[in-house]
Amino acid sequence: MKNRSLGKNAILNSIRQFLNVIFPLIIIPYTSRVLSVSSMGIYNFSSNYANYFLLLASLGIPTYAVREGAKYRDDHQKISDFSSQIFTLNIISTMISYIILIFTLQFPFFKKYALTIVVFSLQIIFTTIGTEWIYTIYEDFTYITVRSILFKVLSIALLFVFVRETNDFLPYAGVTVFASVGSNILNYIHTKSIVKIRIINNFSQLKAHIKPVFTIFFSTLAVNIYVASDTTLLGFIKGNYAVGIYGVASKIYGTMAPFLASILIVTIPRLAMLFGKKISKNTRTFWDLLLK
Repeated sequence: MKNRSLGKNAILNSIRQFLNVIFPLIIIPYTSRVLSVSSMGIYNFSSNYANYFLLLASLGIPTYAVREGAKYRDDHQKISDFSSQIFTLNIISTMISYIILIFTLQFPFFKKYALTIVVFSLQIIFTTIGTEWIYTIYEDFTYITVRSILFKVLSIALLFVFVRETNDFLPYAGVTVFASVGSNILNYIHTKSIVKIRIINNFSQLKAHIKPVFTIFFSTLAVNIYVASDTTLLGFIKGNYAVGIYGVASKIYGTMAPFLASILIVTIPRLAMLFGKKISKNTRTFWDLLLK
């Protein structure tokens, strides 16, 4: 692995998180003026609902993969085997997530949301094949940030082209998905130059990962339900109009949290690698390598 500065990674990841924050702030004035309140309500409810299944498909895998995979990143064979196992587990969880999602969409309540939810659900498969956790393991935040900038800029252009009428919430959903995970196709192609990923046929190799993955998943699920259930419950109780108004306000007050998370994210792979190599026993060497 090329030497990468932790400080530089923190800055790059902060820039990426800043883009994730500023993107909604740039488009909210435009979409709020063009789309009707009910259209915004359908958009926000569908996005929020699809996120539950994105969480189910992720299954705590990104966090676990970074924590454990960083220990093997200097051994190409070990990291390839580990990545293949994690990717296979992620494919299984993705399939289960889609099955449950399709089942729930059969209920009459979801009839007016179904197509928009399906569009948002594309994030599930693109997140899985994107394997962004591999780039976090190798601390390659330069690639992630540059890619994010390009797709965010392109998405803003697409927004002004395709979202022009009061009922254009479906194109708006498509642009949002493109901005969020469209670049993951490039990830999937580029990942092959870093590690060799394949589908594992021997499911016994996955057993060791199931318990820690589910531990992370349930803790993440609890936080997500606490944070995101407001929009879902509001949609069930009051309908699209209330969700449309509330959704715009919630996007504004919820924009700062990613900045705090961005610093933590870049330290996890470095810490995991150092602890995995037991370098932490030498305090001076540990801090030199951590802050390098």
